[in-house]
Amino acid sequence: MLDWSLIVGFEWDAGNERKSVVKRGVSQIEAEEAFFNAPLIVLADASHSAAETRYHALGRTNEARRLHVTFTLRKSMTLTRVISARDMSVKEGSSMKKVRRPIPTFADEAEERAFWERTDSTDHIDWSKGKPVRLPSLRPSTTAISLRLPLHLLEAIKIAANKRDVPYQSLIKMWLSEKVR
Repeated sequence: MLDWSLIVGFEWDAGNERKSVVKRGVSQIEAEEAFFNAPLIVLADASHSAAETRYHALGRTNEARRLHVTFTLRKSMTLTRVISARDMSVKEGSSMKKVRRPIPTFADEAEERAFWERTDSTDHIDWSKGKPVRLPSLRPSTTAISLRLPLHLLEAIKIAANKRDVPYQSLIKMWLSEKVR
């Protein structure tokens, strides 16, 4: 049985970081958010891939956008690699009892991504067998940036952070997050 608490992050590369946003309007950040918000329903698709198990997830972004995410686990089952992310269909939002079509065998990840981006998963997956999942160790992807600030502004930020008893970098992230929303 998979220990979901071992999953600590995401694996992104040129092959998967931009595909869903270009084809389906789902950003990397939104795909990640689906894993942090409850409910997250996950169903393993062990039968279709011999090389590595695929998973399908139904989840929500911070803005309540309902997503279907196909993913696999890498690096000794500690990193989530998103293969495809798209808006959830109406039928995916509710479990349906019907005869399912088999999931085809894919030659590569690109072919699999294309299939799940255009296919309603309820034709192939019985979501009533899915289980709610919690990923307590998972952290969002981050990247380091260089930011040049006037010295007086940085000092003012440090003073404000000290008053709030938080590191100044954390305060900057909080303010940026608030402003973006």
